[in-house]
Amino acid sequence: MDKIITAIQMQFKTLRIYLLQLFLVVFVMPFSYALVVLLSSGTQNVSVSYLLSGYIVSTLISTFLAMLALSITNLRQKEVLELYSTYAVTFPEVIVSVCLTYVLIVLPIIVAVLPFILIHVSSVNYLMFFLAIIISILFLLCFSVYLGLSMKNLFIANGLLQLISWAFILFSPIYYSFQSQSTVFKYVLLINPTTHLLNIIRIPLGFAPTASVWISYMYVSLLIALMLLYISKRVRSTYILEKIF
Repeated sequence: MDKIITAIQMQFKTLRIYLLQLFLVVFVMPFSYALVVLLSSGTQNVSVSYLLSGYIVSTLISTFLAMLALSITNLRQKEVLELYSTYAVTFPEVIVSVCLTYVLIVLPIIVAVLPFILIHVSSVNYLMFFLAIIISILFLLCFSVYLGLSMKNLFIANGLLQLISWAFILFSPIYYSFQSQSTVFKYVLLINPTTHLLNIIRIPLGFAPTASVWISYMYVSLLIALMLLYISKRVRSTYILEKIF
């Protein structure tokens, strides 16, 4: 545990170089999506809890896919592995520390937004709601690590991860209604795991389901299981290089 804490401290020190990028990814980009939707719609009856629940998921996607996944790709570079060889840590411990670092970054945002969501709904299934938040974080963590381990070239990864993050947000009902879309587009949205994360989060808040909550849970759980198998295999095959003095 001490090794992981030390690795987390190293990650935070490293992130000081990327403060502007972190600010843009964590705050500016997710908020700008919501603002554009509000300005373009011109409606005053948009549910606050609907928008803010989407804002939470959008922040997780933007932070994890745009930065966490890129950090994982960076970890697999030879020069970075050589750097970690000076510390008594294993590659799985480094992966866990990076994931925990980004969870600690987004956690204050989620905690700050949750009261505004809860006070704008008449009834809440707290157990299902908080379980959905935890599963959403777990899924996006796994997906980000999966993507990070799948890519080798940092420059290609940077572009692809931005594109995937954009697609996950655009092709999901984060800031617009699922029910108002055409039948064909609904099927497209249901392919996107983000739609199912939103579904399990919003149903406990009293919003209309986009699909059966159990279908969403099974879909997300299956993807998590498959990604964990891949992650486990790739992590076991990656070693911290040993320096020869």
